[in-house]
Amino acid sequence: MHDELVNMSKIKENEKFICLDIGTTTLRCLIIDSDRKILGSSFRKVQLVYPEEGHVEIDPSWLWENVVGVVNSSLIDANITSADVKSLGICTQRGTFLTWRKDTGKHFHNFITWKDVRSRGLIEDWNESVILKTIRLASRLLYLVTRNGRYQAGSKLKMACSHASSRLLWVLENIPNIKEEIEKDNVMFGTLDTWLIYKLTKNKTFVTDISNASATGFFDPFTLGWGSWAINILKIPRNILPPIVDNDYNFGTTDVFGSPIEISTVLADQSAAMLGSYCFNKNDLKVTIGTGAFINENTGEGINCHLDGMYPLVGWKFKGKLTYINEAPCSDGGSLIEWLKVAGYIEGISDLKKIIDEAVITDDLFFVPAFSGLGPPINDAKAATGFIGIQPTTTRNKMVVAILESIVFRVALAFQSLKTSSNYDFKKICIDGGVSKNDFICQQIANATGLEVEKAEFEEIAALGILFACGLCQGLWSDMTKLKRSKIVEKVYKADFNSARCEEKMIKWRKAAERFRSWYK
Repeated sequence: MHDELVNMSKIKENEKFICLDIGTTTLRCLIIDSDRKILGSSFRKVQLVYPEEGHVEIDPSWLWENVVGVVNSSLIDANITSADVKSLGICTQRGTFLTWRKDTGKHFHNFITWKDVRSRGLIEDWNESVILKTIRLASRLLYLVTRNGRYQAGSKLKMACSHASSRLLWVLENIPNIKEEIEKDNVMFGTLDTWLIYKLTKNKTFVTDISNASATGFFDPFTLGWGSWAINILKIPRNILPPIVDNDYNFGTTDVFGSPIEISTVLADQSAAMLGSYCFNKNDLKVTIGTGAFINENTGEGINCHLDGMYPLVGWKFKGKLTYINEAPCSDGGSLIEWLKVAGYIEGISDLKKIIDEAVITDDLFFVPAFSGLGPPINDAKAATGFIGIQPTTTRNKMVVAILESIVFRVALAFQSLKTSSNYDFKKICIDGGVSKNDFICQQIANATGLEVEKAEFEEIAALGILFACGLCQGLWSDMTKLKRSKIVEKVYKADFNSARCEEKMIKWRKAAERFRSWYK
């Protein structure tokens, strides 16, 4: 054990933390001690609800029951009670939100998740509206005069399906009685972190953490508050929005699991994954391939305003120190593998290795993954999903490989966008998420990007990030950067003899993706 961990473990020997990770595919809870040993764990698959085409929801009652269940199960697995726990840390999927009545707590609708695309018509109308075009033009002119980065970001302002803003506009227009209740000041809006804290503290704490707030689409990363343009132009009611707080805010305690437990920290999932990947320093880079794929770059205390189709986010804010991140999102990652199972292409993830080993890789079969549209740099919410290049000799195995390759190509394309906007020569990227267990995908990402792809031995990266944040909040370590010395790398993937072929095929895939643009009207 390295110095920082050794010294702190002598002071705070075997402190235990509940690390709760609310993902899109899985609910995870791990009991981890200050030596990074997993003492207990519990996992449950998230039940997504698809009431209509393009709608992706989660039932709040189901979610609450299973959050409580997964925490209690992990405590039982660790053979401890809540009285033995130092504190609770939470990370959540971003952009998934709920509105509920202030007087009764009854929700107006299910959670509308970040993968939901019901608002794509609204998005197209707003992005092409005179108002947003005027804002972009005015911002561009102001930037030319002032060179103020805030105006440069404004010149690229666009709404996206993954942002809560457009889906909230849909709610305000389509959910019965909500406008009347807003006028009575009887409506509360919250992303998943807000609602969970509110429930855990039995309605005492109504806040959102700054990392989750920054991903809503109506947060201003320059003023660190709710954006005036969203309030004044989109007409999002200010009175329904929670206060924005730091990640080490005093969130309160919860006795839902027995003895009172302090809630030490709350983070967005990708922020937790950044911390768990030891991306503490400027220009550190990671990719998480879970339900979606998200490439994040630590930009330190500075904001990158050159992003095309992306927007600067807050990574975290501890002890008054703010860290920003750039993000290049791809909505479809592990969700494609789940779809392979549902569609009957595979029975389980274990089938993939055999399929990859047996399949003859073809240069002319492509799959375009756009169940939730195509993100940067294509930025088309109305793109379609499909194969191109199917021949009479095409087999199921070849189609599966094409789907896996599409994950690689989307990640590589997103990385190219981020690299261009960052103007930095990256050498390495840390990889995590369930899909990172697949050697083929890791190797092909190395081939397609030219980066060294580093996979850590500790698999539960987001939970590790929660642990690091809890430890910082509880004084177990004063500086997380020193923890880098304790990182254990399982494997590093480097570009091999197939890299040139992979790059050539990616160029063809990019042409194929153009064929699927603007399919939905």
